[in-house]
Amino acid sequence: PRRPPAAMPKKSKKSKSNRTTLKQKYKILKKVKEHHKKKAKELKKQQKSGALARKERAKDPGIPSQWPFKEDLMKEIEFEARRADAAKEQRKAERKARREAGPPAAAAPDGTPAGRTLESLRREAAARAGEFEGKEAAGLSRGGAEDPDGSRRAYFREFRRVVEASDVVIQVLDARDPLASRCADVERFVRRTNPSKRVVLLLNKVDLVPREVTERWLKYLREELPTVAFKCGTAG
Repeated sequence: PRRPPAAMPKKSKKSKSNRTTLKQKYKILKKVKEHHKKKAKELKKQQKSGALARKERAKDPGIPSQWPFKEDLMKEIEFEARRADAAKEQRKAERKARREAGPPAAAAPDGTPAGRTLESLRREAAARAGEFEGKEAAGLSRGGAEDPDGSRRAYFREFRRVVEASDVVIQVLDARDPLASRCADVERFVRRTNPSKRVVLLLNKVDLVPREVTERWLKYLREELPTVAFKCGTAG
Protein backbone atom coordinates (compact mmCIF):
# COMPACT_ATOMS: atom_id res chain seq x y z
CA PRO A 1 0.00 0.00 0.00
CA ARG A 2 1.18 3.56 -0.76
CA ARG A 3 2.24 5.78 2.08
CA PRO A 4 0.42 9.08 2.37
CA PRO A 5 2.55 12.12 1.51
CA ALA A 6 4.24 13.88 4.40
CA ALA A 7 2.50 16.95 5.61
CA MET A 8 4.24 20.23 4.66
CA PRO A 9 5.26 22.47 7.57
CA LYS A 10 2.98 25.36 8.05
CA LYS A 11 4.37 28.79 7.31
CA SER A 12 4.17 31.11 10.25
CA LYS A 13 2.14 34.21 9.61
CA LYS A 14 3.51 36.09 12.63
CA SER A 15 7.28 35.92 11.99
CA LYS A 16 8.81 37.68 9.00
CA SER A 17 12.26 37.05 7.55
CA ASN A 18 14.84 39.86 7.78
CA ARG A 19 16.52 38.81 4.57
CA THR A 20 16.70 41.30 1.73
CA THR A 21 17.22 40.70 -1.92
CA LEU A 22 20.53 41.53 -3.55
CA LYS A 23 18.86 44.33 -5.47
CA GLN A 24 17.78 46.00 -2.24
CA LYS A 25 21.19 45.38 -0.66
CA TYR A 26 23.14 47.04 -3.48
CA LYS A 27 20.65 49.87 -3.58
CA ILE A 28 21.25 50.57 0.10
CA LEU A 29 25.05 50.39 -0.34
CA LYS A 30 24.85 52.83 -3.24
CA LYS A 31 22.81 55.30 -1.20
CA VAL A 32 25.22 55.04 1.75
CA LYS A 33 28.18 55.65 -0.55
CA GLU A 34 26.51 58.68 -2.08
CA HIS A 35 25.69 60.00 1.39
CA HIS A 36 29.31 59.68 2.58
CA LYS A 37 30.55 61.31 -0.61
CA LYS A 38 28.19 64.24 -0.12
CA LYS A 39 29.21 64.66 3.52
CA ALA A 40 32.92 64.61 2.60
CA LYS A 41 32.33 67.21 -0.09
CA GLU A 42 30.50 69.48 2.34
CA LEU A 43 33.22 69.03 4.96
CA LYS A 44 35.94 69.91 2.46
CA LYS A 45 34.02 72.98 1.37
CA GLN A 46 33.60 74.13 4.98
CA GLN A 47 37.29 73.58 5.72
CA LYS A 48 38.28 75.61 2.67
CA SER A 49 36.01 78.48 3.62
CA GLY A 50 37.23 78.44 7.25
CA ALA A 51 33.77 78.14 8.75
CA LEU A 52 34.49 74.75 10.28
CA ALA A 53 37.73 75.94 11.86
CA ARG A 54 35.99 78.86 13.53
CA LYS A 55 33.14 76.67 14.68
CA GLU A 56 35.21 73.83 16.13
CA ARG A 57 38.03 75.93 17.59
CA ALA A 58 38.24 75.19 21.29
CA LYS A 59 38.25 78.15 23.62
CA ASP A 60 41.56 78.72 25.36
CA PRO A 61 40.94 78.37 29.11
CA GLY A 62 43.95 80.60 29.78
CA ILE A 63 46.50 80.31 32.56
CA PRO A 64 45.13 79.74 36.07
CA SER A 65 45.51 82.84 38.20
CA GLN A 66 46.77 80.81 41.15
CA TRP A 67 49.59 79.18 39.19
CA PRO A 68 52.90 80.22 40.83
CA PHE A 69 54.83 80.59 37.54
CA LYS A 70 52.21 82.56 35.65
CA GLU A 71 54.31 85.71 35.25
CA ASP A 72 57.32 83.79 33.93
CA LEU A 73 55.16 81.91 31.46
CA MET A 74 53.50 85.09 30.27
CA LYS A 75 56.90 86.70 29.68
CA GLU A 76 58.04 83.63 27.75
CA ILE A 77 54.92 83.65 25.58
CA GLU A 78 55.36 87.36 24.90
CA PHE A 79 59.02 86.83 23.98
CA GLU A 80 58.15 83.98 21.58
CA ALA A 81 55.47 86.13 19.94
CA ARG A 82 57.93 89.00 19.44
CA ARG A 83 60.51 86.66 18.00
CA ALA A 84 57.97 85.16 15.58
CA ASP A 85 56.94 88.65 14.47
CA ALA A 86 60.58 89.64 13.94
CA ALA A 87 61.25 86.53 11.86
CA LYS A 88 58.14 87.24 9.79
CA GLU A 89 59.26 90.82 9.15
CA GLN A 90 62.73 89.63 8.20
CA ARG A 91 61.33 87.16 5.66
CA LYS A 92 59.11 89.89 4.28
CA ALA A 93 62.12 92.24 3.91
CA GLU A 94 64.14 89.50 2.17
CA ARG A 95 61.33 88.86 -0.32
CA LYS A 96 61.08 92.60 -1.00
CA ALA A 97 64.84 92.84 -1.56
CA ARG A 98 64.75 89.93 -4.00
CA ARG A 99 61.91 91.55 -5.91
CA GLU A 100 63.79 94.83 -6.12
CA ALA A 101 66.99 93.09 -7.23
CA GLY A 102 65.11 91.60 -10.16
CA PRO A 103 65.77 88.30 -11.98
CA PRO A 104 69.34 86.95 -12.23
CA ALA A 105 71.52 88.07 -15.10
CA ALA A 106 70.70 86.19 -18.26
CA ALA A 107 73.26 84.35 -20.33
CA ALA A 108 74.74 85.84 -23.46
CA PRO A 109 73.18 85.03 -26.85
CA ASP A 110 75.95 82.49 -27.55
CA GLY A 111 75.21 80.63 -24.30
CA THR A 112 78.08 82.13 -22.28
CA PRO A 113 77.17 82.82 -18.62
CA ALA A 114 76.99 86.47 -17.61
CA GLY A 115 80.32 87.97 -16.54
CA ARG A 116 82.43 85.35 -18.39
CA THR A 117 83.71 85.56 -21.91
CA LEU A 118 83.93 82.77 -24.41
CA GLU A 119 87.72 83.02 -24.43
CA SER A 120 87.96 82.51 -20.66
CA LEU A 121 85.71 79.48 -20.86
CA ARG A 122 87.86 78.04 -23.64
CA ARG A 123 91.02 78.50 -21.58
CA GLU A 124 89.47 76.84 -18.52
CA ALA A 125 88.24 73.88 -20.59
CA ALA A 126 91.69 73.44 -22.17
CA ALA A 127 93.37 73.56 -18.75
CA ARG A 128 90.98 70.97 -17.31
CA ALA A 129 91.44 68.72 -20.33
CA GLY A 130 95.24 68.91 -20.03
CA GLU A 131 95.06 68.12 -16.32
CA PHE A 132 92.80 65.14 -16.94
CA GLU A 133 95.03 63.78 -19.71
CA GLY A 134 98.10 64.11 -17.47
CA LYS A 135 96.42 62.21 -14.66
CA GLU A 136 95.19 59.54 -17.07
CA ALA A 137 98.64 59.08 -18.60
CA ALA A 138 100.28 58.90 -15.18
CA GLY A 139 97.76 56.32 -14.03
CA LEU A 140 98.21 54.18 -17.13
CA SER A 141 102.00 54.29 -16.95
CA ARG A 142 102.00 53.46 -13.27
CA GLY A 143 99.45 50.70 -13.75
CA GLY A 144 101.38 49.19 -16.66
CA ALA A 145 104.61 49.17 -14.69
CA GLU A 146 103.25 47.88 -11.40
CA ASP A 147 100.36 45.70 -12.63
CA PRO A 148 101.29 44.20 -16.01
CA ASP A 149 98.77 41.32 -15.83
CA GLY A 150 95.91 43.37 -14.33
CA SER A 151 95.78 41.27 -11.16
CA ARG A 152 95.63 44.29 -8.86
CA ARG A 153 92.71 45.73 -10.76
CA ALA A 154 90.87 42.41 -10.61
CA TYR A 155 91.62 42.15 -6.88
CA PHE A 156 90.25 45.64 -6.29
CA ARG A 157 87.05 44.80 -8.18
CA GLU A 158 86.58 41.69 -6.06
CA PHE A 159 87.37 43.64 -2.89
CA ARG A 160 84.78 46.30 -3.73
CA ARG A 161 82.18 43.61 -4.49
CA VAL A 162 82.79 41.93 -1.13
CA VAL A 163 82.63 45.22 0.80
CA GLU A 164 79.35 46.24 -0.88
CA ALA A 165 77.78 42.85 -0.08
CA SER A 166 78.92 42.84 3.58
CA ASP A 167 77.06 44.22 6.58
CA VAL A 168 80.15 44.30 8.82
CA VAL A 169 83.79 44.57 7.73
CA ILE A 170 86.31 42.94 10.11
CA GLN A 171 89.93 44.04 9.76
CA VAL A 172 92.42 41.59 11.33
CA LEU A 173 95.41 43.21 13.03
CA ASP A 174 98.55 41.52 14.35
CA ALA A 175 98.91 42.22 18.07
CA ARG A 176 102.71 42.31 17.71
CA ASP A 177 102.49 45.36 15.40
CA PRO A 178 98.87 46.53 14.95
CA LEU A 179 99.61 49.78 13.12
CA ALA A 180 101.77 48.08 10.50
CA SER A 181 99.02 45.53 9.76
CA ARG A 182 96.25 48.14 9.74
CA CYS A 183 95.13 49.56 6.39
CA ALA A 184 93.65 53.04 6.64
CA ASP A 185 92.73 52.99 2.92
CA VAL A 186 90.31 50.12 3.57
CA GLU A 187 88.57 52.07 6.34
CA ARG A 188 88.34 55.20 4.21
CA PHE A 189 86.93 53.19 1.29
CA VAL A 190 84.29 51.56 3.52
CA ARG A 191 83.24 54.94 4.95
CA ARG A 192 83.07 56.47 1.49
CA THR A 193 81.05 53.56 0.10
CA ASN A 194 78.53 53.42 2.95
CA PRO A 195 79.00 55.59 6.07
CA SER A 196 76.57 53.42 8.04
CA LYS A 197 78.54 50.20 7.40
CA ARG A 198 80.29 48.98 10.56
CA VAL A 199 84.05 48.35 10.69
CA VAL A 200 85.37 46.12 13.49
CA LEU A 201 89.06 45.66 14.35
CA LEU A 202 90.13 42.18 15.44
CA LEU A 203 93.41 42.15 17.37
CA ASN A 204 94.80 38.70 16.64
CA LYS A 205 97.60 36.72 18.37
CA VAL A 206 97.21 38.51 21.70
CA ASP A 207 98.73 35.49 23.45
CA LEU A 208 102.10 36.30 21.83
CA VAL A 209 102.46 39.67 23.57
CA PRO A 210 102.33 40.68 27.25
CA ARG A 211 98.90 41.25 28.74
CA GLU A 212 99.52 44.90 29.60
CA VAL A 213 100.59 45.60 26.01
CA THR A 214 97.37 44.06 24.72
CA GLU A 215 95.29 46.11 27.15
CA ARG A 216 96.98 49.34 26.06
CA TRP A 217 96.49 48.54 22.37
CA LEU A 218 92.82 47.72 22.96
CA LYS A 219 92.33 51.02 24.80
CA TYR A 220 94.02 52.92 21.97
CA LEU A 221 92.11 51.23 19.14
CA ARG A 222 88.72 51.34 20.85
CA GLU A 223 88.89 55.12 20.85
CA GLU A 224 88.43 54.95 17.06
CA LEU A 225 86.59 51.71 16.24
CA PRO A 226 85.10 48.67 18.03
CA THR A 227 87.97 46.27 18.77
CA VAL A 228 88.01 42.67 19.99
CA ALA A 229 90.93 40.52 21.07
CA PHE A 230 91.61 37.04 19.70
CA LYS A 231 94.15 34.32 20.46
CA CYS A 232 96.10 32.55 17.74
CA GLY A 233 95.61 29.13 19.33
CA THR A 234 93.56 27.44 22.06
CA ALA A 235 94.61 24.66 24.37
CA GLY A 236 93.00 21.27 23.94
